[in-house]
Amino acid sequence: MKKIDPGKLRAVVVYFATPSEQVRAGFRFAMHSYGIHHERIFAGIAELTNAIKASPPDLLIVDADLGPTAFDLVHDIRHFKLGRNPFLIISMMVDAQTEGTAKRAILAGADDVIIKPVAPGMLLDRVTYFAMHRLPFIATSDYIGPERRRAGDSRPSQIKHLNVVNTLKAKIEGIRLSMADLDRAVKGNIDEVMAARLDSNGLKLGSVCRLILRAYEEERVDKNVEGLLQMLVDVLEEAARTARSIGDTELSRICANLAHQVEDMMENYEKPTSGQFSTIQKLTTVFDLAKTSKVGPSTSARE
Repeated sequence: MKKIDPGKLRAVVVYFATPSEQVRAGFRFAMHSYGIHHERIFAGIAELTNAIKASPPDLLIVDADLGPTAFDLVHDIRHFKLGRNPFLIISMMVDAQTEGTAKRAILAGADDVIIKPVAPGMLLDRVTYFAMHRLPFIATSDYIGPERRRAGDSRPSQIKHLNVVNTLKAKIEGIRLSMADLDRAVKGNIDEVMAARLDSNGLKLGSVCRLILRAYEEERVDKNVEGLLQMLVDVLEEAARTARSIGDTELSRICANLAHQVEDMMENYEKPTSGQFSTIQKLTTVFDLAKTSKVGPSTSARE
C-alpha cells in the first residue's frame, strides 16, 4: 500500500481515542512522523464526544475497548445526532477475541474495522488508503454507512449508492473546505440520505405487504401476520418522521394515516374488513405515489 506524502497530511485533523496510555503515546508519535500535526488524543468517550460537538475531525479512530458507548458514538455521528459532519472517515479498532465487536462496528457505520493489535504506521496507511478509495454510502431505516456488498455480488439490490463529502480526501488533494462549505455539502448529502431512506422504506413496505397478502391467500393467518402488520406500522412511522425532517409534511401525513389504518387492522387481523385488506393491497402504490409528489391532499389508501 503506497504511503501518502506527509506534506499532504499537514492540514488533516485526526481524533484518536483509546483507553490504553501506551497505545495513545505510540500513535501520537506515529502521527507526527507521518506528517499529521493536528491531532487530538482521548482516553474516554465523554471528552471525545465534547470535542466532536465542538468541531468535527477529518478522521476519527476509536478503540472498541472504550466500551459499548464507542459503538453508540459512531452510530450517533452517522445518524446526525452528534457533530456537524456525519460523513467523516471513521475507523474502529476491535479485539478479535471479543465476540461480535467487528459486526457491531460495521453496523454502527464505520468505514473501516481493524483487528488489533496493529502497528500505528500500518493503521494510518490503511485508513488514508480507504479515504482515497472510499466505498459509497447507503441509507436504510436503521443503517447509514458504507455499502458492504462486494462489487461482484450477484444478489439484486435497488438501494441507491451515495457519494458523500470526504474532507480527509479533500485535504489530501489540497482542497480546503470552510465550515460554510462543509455545512452546505453535508446538507446536500443529508437530503440525499433521507431520500434514499424513503426509497428503502418503500422497498421494505413492498416486501412485507407481499408476505401478508400471501399469508391471507394461503390461509396462514396467525401471530406471524400480526407481527408483519406491526412491522408495516413501524416502517410507516419511520417514513413519516423522515418525511417530516425534510419538510415534506404531506408525505408525512399520508404515512401517519396509513400507519393508523394498519393499526386498526391489527385489532381484527384474523378477519379484516374488505377495506382493511384493500389498504394492504394498495399501500405500496399509495406510498410510492406520495413519495414522488403525485398524490393530492385528499388521497388515501381507502379511496
